[in-house]
Amino acid sequence: MLYEIKNGTVSLGGNEILSHFYFRMVDGEKIGIVGRNGAGKTTLLKLMNGEVELDYNDDNTMGEIVKSKDFNPGYLRQQLAGSHSSTIQSGRMVSASTMTVYSYLLEAFNKLIEMEQRIEKLTNELADNYDEKKAVELNTLIDTYNFEGGHIYIKELKTGIKKFGFSETDLERPINEFSGGQSTKISLLKLLLSKPDVLMLDEPTNHLDIEAIEWMENYLQGYKKNIVVVSHDRMFLDNICNVIYDVENREAIRYDGNYTDFVAQKEINYQLKLAEYNKNLKEIERLTALADRFRYKASKAKMVQSKEKVIEKIEAKTFKPVEADTKTFHVKIVPNKVGGKEVLRCTDLVVGYDTDNVIAKINLVVNRKDRLAVIGANGTGKSTFIKTIVGVLPKISGEYSYGHEIEFEYFDQRIAENSSTKTLFDDFSDEFPTYDNTEIRNRLGRFLFGEEDISKRVCDLSGGEKVRLCLAKIFERKPNLLILDEPTNHLDILGKESLEEIINSFEGTVIFVSHDRYFVKKIANKILLFEGRAREVRPYEGRAPQAFAPIGSALASTRDDKMSPPTSAMNAKFFEFGYEDYEKYVKEKEAMALQNEGDFETNKDEKVIEKVTDNKLSYKENKQRNKDDKKLKKLEDEIAKLEVELEKLNLKLQDSNIQSNFEELSAIQKEIDETNKAIMEKYEIWDKLQNNV
Repeated sequence: MLYEIKNGTVSLGGNEILSHFYFRMVDGEKIGIVGRNGAGKTTLLKLMNGEVELDYNDDNTMGEIVKSKDFNPGYLRQQLAGSHSSTIQSGRMVSASTMTVYSYLLEAFNKLIEMEQRIEKLTNELADNYDEKKAVELNTLIDTYNFEGGHIYIKELKTGIKKFGFSETDLERPINEFSGGQSTKISLLKLLLSKPDVLMLDEPTNHLDIEAIEWMENYLQGYKKNIVVVSHDRMFLDNICNVIYDVENREAIRYDGNYTDFVAQKEINYQLKLAEYNKNLKEIERLTALADRFRYKASKAKMVQSKEKVIEKIEAKTFKPVEADTKTFHVKIVPNKVGGKEVLRCTDLVVGYDTDNVIAKINLVVNRKDRLAVIGANGTGKSTFIKTIVGVLPKISGEYSYGHEIEFEYFDQRIAENSSTKTLFDDFSDEFPTYDNTEIRNRLGRFLFGEEDISKRVCDLSGGEKVRLCLAKIFERKPNLLILDEPTNHLDILGKESLEEIINSFEGTVIFVSHDRYFVKKIANKILLFEGRAREVRPYEGRAPQAFAPIGSALASTRDDKMSPPTSAMNAKFFEFGYEDYEKYVKEKEAMALQNEGDFETNKDEKVIEKVTDNKLSYKENKQRNKDDKKLKKLEDEIAKLEVELEKLNLKLQDSNIQSNFEELSAIQKEIDETNKAIMEKYEIWDKLQNNV
């Protein structure tokens, strides 16, 4: 397998998206494409799929695409047209609106089914009349069938449908009964099961919960063919990819390794290029001064001309490296009020849509500065819990109460999907009528809305822009409790990193729902897990978010508080530790479940938690561990910078222009020794901190 784009340029609507770029893919590569929103990632996928063509370069040349004969991609778009999802294979749209889920997914195995039919036919024919030629064909066919997974494909289909949040009874339902997001998941599953030669996925984790993402990762890790994926999911890119293409400044730069490798290598490459650039500038300055000194001496004319030619050669190859586009939103939230130490208490809180649709019973305490991640499969009750504690849904029974002077702000995807026809400026100023024009522009500017943006209608903004606008309003109100339901949807990687920084520096408390494991891992110090059978979530037609009771109050329930939940209510487990320990808990639980043949009772849960945490961390211990984590990160950054500086010094030491200058060589060597010493000292501190975390 070979696919190569040489000297490619792509333009859309008269705008140059990619210019003079190079891309290659060889057998077995799993390629991740990263970059800012709008940089051209999806355009590159469309080019590979034949939906977009190369344009002429600015020098009137035309790039070239070279691909092997067996290049046959299967492509799943990020957002599919129409209300029902479709899979794109070999440039062909496969409709999926009226078939049952089972019939639709079974199409992924047409080749195996045809083999089954041929095997059955040959077996019957040989039973009636033996034929050597047919016997050889049958044996070969059986070997091929087994090698390509013929004996496990039905199990693979049923496992996939379960992991993607569906039940086996859903297999007999027609596709058009499902929502657009569910249809997209079904189309993604079919594409995975069909195993095209090149699997091309655009943001495949967008509609998936953690369980489904992890199943897909395991599936893709064993995928023997090529993968090209556009994603903002950093952990997914780390676990899947062995090559990263960074689409930036109309280029596509290749890095070998996963996402973490790419981030480190990109910074090192930039520093090396910058060092080379500065070195060339100094050399040009030195040679120019030398030429100027002897310019008017006839005896030195040849020497001056020689130096000028050298200067021209150096200038021809000297370009300042372009800094990465790291422009993102930044703001520090200082709450209006500190609020009480205890922020939220739930006591036997039963949530659901009514007494016949009980979801879970919750018991927990959230304290000031906690970061509580609410996780679990789609349909298990995460958003229902959030909607209950903010007053969108009434509780069924039990209690929940906020602490003293707690003021919360609530982010919900449906709120963020603002369809207002107002301009961005008017929409924001209506929320904050006391602000003058300059204050409004400044506050919108912090969230990357410039002068050309503020006159846009809100309904015309992209998904990411709407999220930023919603966050700008929430943060401006300066609450001491943030309640966020999937806040990273539509944000690119830099946007997610910026939100992580804002939340980690926030002096208040955060309760958030997220399927982004990297985001959860970076932020959470407590976990609320909803587990059990996923259910179809019904839309709530009751009060709008604007109808909240006074902030900080325990909102009254319209239900009988003495009512007991049915025994079928799903569990909500509260863990007083972060995501890394939660992952250990899951692994320990799975191991114990295997030992006990799947019979895993509550008392076993408690044993696993004890094993994972050893001794339950106190609030102060947890706080200290978070501080140590930050110190570790700072030390790692400092070590990385020193190592880059060491590399530059070693390169400088090899410079032929100073080989005969003993004093300069000695000075550089002294710097090298001091830098090495500084690196070792920081590694010793890092090692001590690492042992404490």
